[in-house]
Amino acid sequence: MKQTILLLLGCVCLSSCSTLFTQTRQPVTFIGENGMKIFDASTNVKLGEIKKDNTITLQIKKKLGDKYLLAKKEGYAPTPLLVESSFNPVSLWNLLFWPGFIIDLGTGKINKYDAVSYEIEMEKVAE
Repeated sequence: MKQTILLLLGCVCLSSCSTLFTQTRQPVTFIGENGMKIFDASTNVKLGEIKKDNTITLQIKKKLGDKYLLAKKEGYAPTPLLVESSFNPVSLWNLLFWPGFIIDLGTGKINKYDAVSYEIEMEKVAE
């Protein structure tokens, strides 16, 4: 019985409102030409590729700052993308339990991405 109470108390103390009500990743949709690839600008890791329906929805991990991405396609100049973030108002519930702010800061859930859809237009490279 004591272990159960300690476990429940630990879960309550180590959780926060954003942890309970929001996810670590947020879906963001990109609209562009078929074959366009989306990369993380900081790590150069491919996140996804726009296919036949000219859209792709990616689950982008939340963090404290904005997310920089790069759209690439053969024959086109690479296009930088900025996915802006803002304060997540769900975090205000942490006023009831202030250590929750620390947890939300650590997980990045204190922020959310503003736009959920981005239209990408690329410039052709002059040959």
